[in-house]
Amino acid sequence: MHHIFRTLVPALFALAAITGWTPAAAADCTAAERAVADRALQLSASDQRASIAAHLPWGAPRETVPADNERLLVQRDFVIRHDGDLRVPLWTAERVDAARLGRIPREDCFRADPRLPAAEAGTPRDYDEPIYDQGHMAPFANQTSSAVAGHNSFVMSNMTPQTCQLNRGIWQILEGITRLWATEHGTVYVLSGSVFDRDGNGRRDADSAARRMRSRSGTERVAVPSHFYKVIAIRRPDGSVSTLSIMLPHNEANPDGPAALRYLQQHVTTIEAIEQVAGIDVFPSGARIEEARTLWPFTGRQPRSLCNVGRTTN
Repeated sequence: MHHIFRTLVPALFALAAITGWTPAAAADCTAAERAVADRALQLSASDQRASIAAHLPWGAPRETVPADNERLLVQRDFVIRHDGDLRVPLWTAERVDAARLGRIPREDCFRADPRLPAAEAGTPRDYDEPIYDQGHMAPFANQTSSAVAGHNSFVMSNMTPQTCQLNRGIWQILEGITRLWATEHGTVYVLSGSVFDRDGNGRRDADSAARRMRSRSGTERVAVPSHFYKVIAIRRPDGSVSTLSIMLPHNEANPDGPAALRYLQQHVTTIEAIEQVAGIDVFPSGARIEEARTLWPFTGRQPRSLCNVGRTTN
């Protein structure tokens, strides 16, 4: 592999530049801030169309496995495809602009999405159990252009159960590298998705086959994905699209430093493989695509796992 990165041994505070992580616990948003953020989720039809055009310039992924319990949740800073039975996002789509990164500190604002019926909405109480993190699909560290954008990355429709080793480890490492690519190219488009393929046959399982997270109160509402993926796209001046697709198993592997880069390289995949296992058509408009088979080069700090360090702010 040919990777360009500056090998440093940074102090933990220096990691914030690519991970968004800070060692101190984040404050919680106030009730007034939650109310403001909730109001900002209510977009007009024209604003929803504008957001979809901004974050999904090649069109929203088309479902090839139809379901009547899925809905599109559109907000200004990213778009969610949510499954009301699994109670997790099937994918999120976001335009990551370098100019919009890194302006606000984190304030936790975990809450049920007010756009969803209660029966379809995951809640922080569902995650009151000892194993899984509330794992962002569209990460907070990509949503630092305003306090409202940051707060609205914490709606539970943007969360999936993720092990510490994935959420604070290889997933946040990939998120940090993606921001480095955004810094280098100005803009990248990121489709982040959850996969349900417990039997390993490369096809999406029925919702009824999903394993559910059991909370301390005994509820088993939220499904646990078997894999997670990202399709990262860069628009070229000639109108073509360069893409890099990575699919990671949801396990307790915790590669660190250079081993993390090797691990990501081992899990580079194709859009076709993701489409089959997720039951979607990623680029329904038929863009001219050049798929990478190796990690793109990047310049920045060597990535580090934070699983055993402290909380993550992804």
